[in-house]
Amino acid sequence: MAAPVLAEEIASSVLAIDDALFGKHTELKNATDAAKLQKAAVDNQQSELNRLTQQAKALDTALKNAKTNLERDYQKMIDEPDLDIQPTQNAYQAAWAEVKQNQVARLDAEQKLQEMQTVLAQYQAQQQTIEQSITLLQQDKMRARVDRLREELQRSGEQKVSFTNVCNADMTFAQCSKQTNDLALQKAVNQFQVWLINESSESNAIKPQLNNVSLNIHVLKHAIVDSGFYDGMRFRSVVNAQLEARPAENAPCKLLNIDSQYCFAPGEGQIDQQQQEIAWISLSLRSNQHGDRVTVDGVNYGSTPVEVMLPVGKHLVQIEKEGFRPFQQEVNITSDQTLRVNLHEKANPLRAGQKFADSVKGKVNAPEVITILPGEYLLSENASQQYNLDHAFALSATPVTVEQFEKFINLSNYQTDAELKKLCISVNESEVAPVSDSYWRNPGFKQGKDSPVVCVSQNDAKAYARWLSKQTGFKYRLPTKEEWEIAARAGSKTDYWWGSKFGAGKANTGWGGTTWSNKSTSPVKAFTPNALGFYDMVGNVWEWTGDSRGLAKGGAWSFSPEMAKAHSEMFVGPTTAANYVGFRVLREL
Repeated sequence: MAAPVLAEEIASSVLAIDDALFGKHTELKNATDAAKLQKAAVDNQQSELNRLTQQAKALDTALKNAKTNLERDYQKMIDEPDLDIQPTQNAYQAAWAEVKQNQVARLDAEQKLQEMQTVLAQYQAQQQTIEQSITLLQQDKMRARVDRLREELQRSGEQKVSFTNVCNADMTFAQCSKQTNDLALQKAVNQFQVWLINESSESNAIKPQLNNVSLNIHVLKHAIVDSGFYDGMRFRSVVNAQLEARPAENAPCKLLNIDSQYCFAPGEGQIDQQQQEIAWISLSLRSNQHGDRVTVDGVNYGSTPVEVMLPVGKHLVQIEKEGFRPFQQEVNITSDQTLRVNLHEKANPLRAGQKFADSVKGKVNAPEVITILPGEYLLSENASQQYNLDHAFALSATPVTVEQFEKFINLSNYQTDAELKKLCISVNESEVAPVSDSYWRNPGFKQGKDSPVVCVSQNDAKAYARWLSKQTGFKYRLPTKEEWEIAARAGSKTDYWWGSKFGAGKANTGWGGTTWSNKSTSPVKAFTPNALGFYDMVGNVWEWTGDSRGLAKGGAWSFSPEMAKAHSEMFVGPTTAANYVGFRVLREL
């Protein structure tokens, strides 16, 4: 597909205007420099005239005083005929001579100033003339750029494409063939548009605006070179398509991001179109959910956001996501457009103990959470305090694991406080001590992917919750101490959810009679969950709450069972990382 000769001529016109602009800018610089020099000379001459004017005032005063002195001496001569007035006369004559000399100098300075101002006005007029010429040349260049781009876009050409399709099992051969041929034509339109843009003189300038402008590409005719099943499962079509772009009159201006005045008015009448010509346009699909599934006319296009090239006409658009009411609508598209869809969750009655997990980008899930309903709960030591929970929430069934935290680190490149400080707190022979170069991957003992992550500060836990919120579209945070205790008790009124006595082997605490006691964390589901399904609400790791002071709940593998009671708590600095402190997250409902 060779570029038209006219496009080359217009391109030359743009270059010629650029050359003219370069020359005019050089002229403008010279004129501006000359005007600046002349303005400086005018200012200097004005200063000289101002000096002479001030001098004239002083000389006038001196002349007036000399005249007064002379008149005084003349009066004295009446009584003193021998009075010598020669000095007074000389002083008066000298003062008069200086006044006359100043007058001549001022007149000369005024004449020079007028001449210099005239020259300055000429320079300034020359500047304005050159600037006007530059403005006109810039306008000519805009129009030349528009003409060039219009010629480059209003082109026709051939595209030969191959498209392989996996048709639905319930389709007939004819339906499968038609769908594959349509998708092949769609690919041809896309390829032709990419070729047009890449071949244009200002491809880099117009690409940012391409999503907002239709090139109005038509399929003039097409031939099926080859089609059929080639491996018993996949259907392939090879299509040779004749295409032509017919952008709107103002399309070049939009693509170049310049004022529409530089595009010519639309021509009179419309070009007759043959019956077989089909215009292809862009349909952009957006939804409020990640991980949805987009289907147009039975063809799966992945998840939103997605842009699909389709022929003008009616198309069945479906957007679905598990747990949400599906969107299905027949859309009649006649020009490029964007369809924004809000998917709404299916109305399910909320039940205490209900389990679910939100989807996260990258085909992974957020931690599994368990729902807690509003109501009256007994908290604190001996379950002596009645607490009114006025909202439902869901809390993660286990502490956040090493595997879950690692996904966050890998996807966000986040660095924990322990990594930045190169320090994590540890317990050694009942003594709390800092251990250098320890962090969540190396807390001082062996960790598996299902171990609770430790050596994370409250800041790190909050960062994970913020990331989870951004990835899922739902609000995640750390629980309050009351929310945590409600989940830990699971309706019980005793110190531990199973009763008032600890009992050896019930949970991983210090001196708890387990394989991990006083040694390390245990896998998060190593012990029986409570009545609501929460694991490790007793022992294993202290768990951060959202308290800004740094409050943790639940006890840990290196602390006594006494510290693991439901009402027990411990304060740790929010930036402190310890190998006995982890966290679980709360999902707001």
